[in-house]
Amino acid sequence: MASISYYPILKAPGCRGWTTLCNFAPNNWERKESSEKFVNVTWSFGGAWRTENIGTLAAGGMRSVRMGDVAKIIEADDVLPLLSLTQRELPAHSATLPILDVAGTVTPAWRATLGLSTASASTSYQGEIDPFPPSGSMLTFCPFIQFGDAVENYLLFLNVERDPTPRTAQVEIYDSENAALKGVADVRSNEITVISLDGFGIAPSDLPVIVCRTMAAVPLYFSRTTDGAFLSLEHTHPPASYVIHGKRWEAQKVLKNLWFSKVVR
Repeated sequence: MASISYYPILKAPGCRGWTTLCNFAPNNWERKESSEKFVNVTWSFGGAWRTENIGTLAAGGMRSVRMGDVAKIIEADDVLPLLSLTQRELPAHSATLPILDVAGTVTPAWRATLGLSTASASTSYQGEIDPFPPSGSMLTFCPFIQFGDAVENYLLFLNVERDPTPRTAQVEIYDSENAALKGVADVRSNEITVISLDGFGIAPSDLPVIVCRTMAAVPLYFSRTTDGAFLSLEHTHPPASYVIHGKRWEAQKVLKNLWFSKVVR
């Protein structure tokens, strides 16, 4: 069985992040066992991974953890808290991201609800994250930008790697029709890097393509009205998700190489 993933607590401008964990399988054929689990928060700090147990979750139970619940533990605004469910408590310090001691599911994957809220609105999706290889890259198209008065748009670049050592990379934003460069932005490993998309001159008729050649990530597209009354959170799937038969990851490599060669700075 696949290993259960980590569940990040999201961050975005003007919002509070929260994650709802579920201690029950998303189907009734891959896993029959159910037991109480430890709830852990893990974060990267000082070139190492740190973990603290924040309680337990009964079999069949659910628990929501807010950014405010762990803020005093992680003690840094730019840190990405990663929640997990395990049979045993994780080590307090680790040189690499701990491998979790529980089994997950494949179809669908064992997920949590990842959300953002203001005083008057909330948005969420079912998600999880596994560590990316350091040699990974990202290709994503962006049809989710919202246009209108007092609307803000952001790319939330969500990266996790086993190595806690921080590193940086660059995101490049292009017009997919003519391959014109719209702009670049720096991103960081083991964080959610927030990039405002409103300053790149993207028009309603444009389909931006966003690439990162030296770092992989989950690209989340977040939009909000300036008063926080309306929120939108979307994400695109990796290119392999659109291949039904055959060698999906080989097809993804072909698609990435095609677009990486089309959009050149």
